[in-house]
Amino acid sequence: MIKSFFKKVFSSSSSSEEVAAATEQRMDTDQQQAQGHEGVAFSDVQEFETGNEMDVNYEILTLQKEWLNTHSFSEINLMVSRLYERAEQTEGTEPTRLRLQLDESLQEKDIVTTKRIGKYLSHAEQEIVDLTYFLDKNDSETIDIYKEFVLPEEVEPLNAFLQERCFMIYETCAGLMMDYKAEIESYFKALDIPMTSSFFEEFDSWREEVLRQHENEQLEQEEQLSTSQDTVMIRVSKEEVENENIQQIDHFLKAALASPESAKEYKGTLLFSFYGFSKHEDLLKLMNRKEVNDWASLLVEKHPYIFYFLNDRDYPMTQFLTSLVVTTEVEDDSVYYNDEELTAFKEYIVEALETLADWIQEDKEQVVLKFTTYFK
Repeated sequence: MIKSFFKKVFSSSSSSEEVAAATEQRMDTDQQQAQGHEGVAFSDVQEFETGNEMDVNYEILTLQKEWLNTHSFSEINLMVSRLYERAEQTEGTEPTRLRLQLDESLQEKDIVTTKRIGKYLSHAEQEIVDLTYFLDKNDSETIDIYKEFVLPEEVEPLNAFLQERCFMIYETCAGLMMDYKAEIESYFKALDIPMTSSFFEEFDSWREEVLRQHENEQLEQEEQLSTSQDTVMIRVSKEEVENENIQQIDHFLKAALASPESAKEYKGTLLFSFYGFSKHEDLLKLMNRKEVNDWASLLVEKHPYIFYFLNDRDYPMTQFLTSLVVTTEVEDDSVYYNDEELTAFKEYIVEALETLADWIQEDKEQVVLKFTTYFK
């Protein structure tokens, strides 16, 4: 249902092909052979400085067979989120890393198990954008697992794969104010893949092009929605979120609730979005930000009947706002809520919607059904 920027750009095979094609002129795919990756698009091997190995703080992540069976990334997401928060709090020090291990149940080297592990880890990286950064690139077991199960062998998918992971590393480094070039160099070195001397110039140019295209698409979509006669778009800044400022929506609801007639006119018109956070921040991470959760909780606590006014025609706003208040997991583009929290949440909202329905003299069951139907 809710797709992150990275899923939108990279998740499908066709997207990877488009990305590879878009950068074909900048990434030479036919010249060099590097550590068994013949034709990989990174020639002119760059030398890396060697020195004494530094102590690395790390946590062990043991992949479980049941995670693969249920397509669950919750455990990994919890670990990565914890490491990210710790890195934010200890700015200037080397972050704690993750070292991969395979549970005994995954030690079999048959083709099916190998493919399942590879698919699972690749999806985990796309679902949890910060994962690639936190992998311990100096740990041989972690890198062996990564190279055996995740790294593509063929040149064309490998190039698209590396572009995607570099983008992920860049975004995490930007959020943590870390040196993305050093981290990407460490990543390539661990994989035994050389880099061209102009790699970062090419990467930055490509990255800006992709972001600019995505940003233009977003602006065009918002302009279309903003000019629609039956849509009201409210853009909420990071500062408003941090200060728990809901005045824009207060003003909208004041106008909408001026009379039963105006309430019906404003029904299903409200869209809101956030800006000012890390550029193109993964939506799942945004949903888990404490300040965003606090802002949304205040909004719903003060205006529980807001769901009557949300525009679910152009965007799944009911599910989006709910995900900012109720503990939520997203897997394979599906949203899963904490059952206990969702039950209490629904009871609170339904009571408010019933009161509103009585005031505007609309069918109470239909008003409630419009809300509850999104959670079946």
